[in-house]
Amino acid sequence: MELKAVWNLRMPSAMNANRTVQSASPEMGSAPGLLGNFALGGQSEVLKQVLCVIDKKVRNMEKKKSRLDDYQVRKKKGERLNQDQLDALSKYQEVMNNLEFARELQKTFIALGQDIQKVVKKSARREQLQREEAEQRRLKTVLELQFLLDRLGDDTFYKLVGPDRDQNIRLADQYEEASVHLWDLLEGKDKAVVGTTYKALKDTLDHILLSGYFDRVSSHQNGVCVEEEEEEPAVAAELSEVEEQTVDPGLDHCLRVD
Repeated sequence: MELKAVWNLRMPSAMNANRTVQSASPEMGSAPGLLGNFALGGQSEVLKQVLCVIDKKVRNMEKKKSRLDDYQVRKKKGERLNQDQLDALSKYQEVMNNLEFARELQKTFIALGQDIQKVVKKSARREQLQREEAEQRRLKTVLELQFLLDRLGDDTFYKLVGPDRDQNIRLADQYEEASVHLWDLLEGKDKAVVGTTYKALKDTLDHILLSGYFDRVSSHQNGVCVEEEEEEPAVAAELSEVEEQTVDPGLDHCLRVD
């Protein structure tokens, strides 16, 4: 009955692991996140320890069963067994029941461990996709900011993030400093730069993007690109509102529209 004691000791952990698998499973509509992955990893380690105990018990009982089978064969042949052997043989059915129970328990924990591993892999893949999507959104934001800064080509900040090539400085070193400025702008840090802050500058650029000024559709008449005149009053009003919120006074005269 020692194996059943192991069952009583370990089974709560297995039940908790099963509940964790169900709550974390994508089919259940819930994502475990980092804490969920940590919990699943912990449950996986518990299952490994339990399986080690059960495997050892199964091997020991299989050896015991093999020994009892040998006693039975010898007894049927008329061989006289000593009292210890007869006592052991009297527990043959109990050994068989415990062995069957242990094997079923072993299968249960193996299946549970496989389920946890599947959930961990799915969760890791889902988090990887989420990270990739976040990086793509960041890259899109960088491209948008670079587009606006390119339109502000004469602006002081533009020269910080897109400096003219200095042949006396290594390319990597020159653009390392430029990348720091661009990163601080992307993060919208409340740090001073060119008479304003990265945060205020990013807010201004975001307002320009949201104004839709650069989303206007141009029509072609007689081979000449002509912007829709009816949109100009609305665009002018939007830009006027943006300029009122601009911290850097040099931005309002630097915007170039093709």
